[in-house]
Amino acid sequence: MSNNNINTKDFLIGSLIGSIVGASVALLFAPKTGKELREEINVGSKEALEKAGDWKESVQEKTTDFSEKAITKGTELKDKSLEATKKVTDNVTEFSKETTDKTKDLAKNVSEKAKNLAQDVSETSSEIKDEITDHTKSVAEDAKSKSEKLRKDAEGLKDDVVADAKDLKQDAEKEAEALKNKAKK
Repeated sequence: MSNNNINTKDFLIGSLIGSIVGASVALLFAPKTGKELREEINVGSKEALEKAGDWKESVQEKTTDFSEKAITKGTELKDKSLEATKKVTDNVTEFSKETTDKTKDLAKNVSEKAKNLAQDVSETSSEIKDEITDHTKSVAEDAKSKSEKLRKDAEGLKDDVVADAKDLKQDAEKEAEALKNKAKK
């Protein structure tokens, strides 16, 4: 945006100088008396200064509009990021709690079954092995599912941010083109 302000400023200065030089040359080559010529130069200079002042006000208004839009979009993007971060944090916290609870339950079950193991080693060891394998698969599947959900949430947020940034860029380019066209008139 800084580069755009420099280009607009240079354009306005160039237009002002060009208007003054053009008006002065036209007046100098017109067949008029010195007094009439000086009057027309003064009038032309005043008109050029008024026009430059109008352009300056227009550019300042547009700059203010763009600044407000950028601040609004930035705030929206920040809020979306905070919301996504909260979702991810909540999901991870919930997953950790579930995993801890499942692990505690599993440890309790293993402990109980270890006591029974002394009574019937061959029968109980087979049951424990199957239960641990199933539970491990369940926890692994649960972890994979939650990881995939988190990845999709992050991708969705990225797409929203990119789309909002493109919209803001397009709005800025349209406004800049409108300003250029207005300045040409």
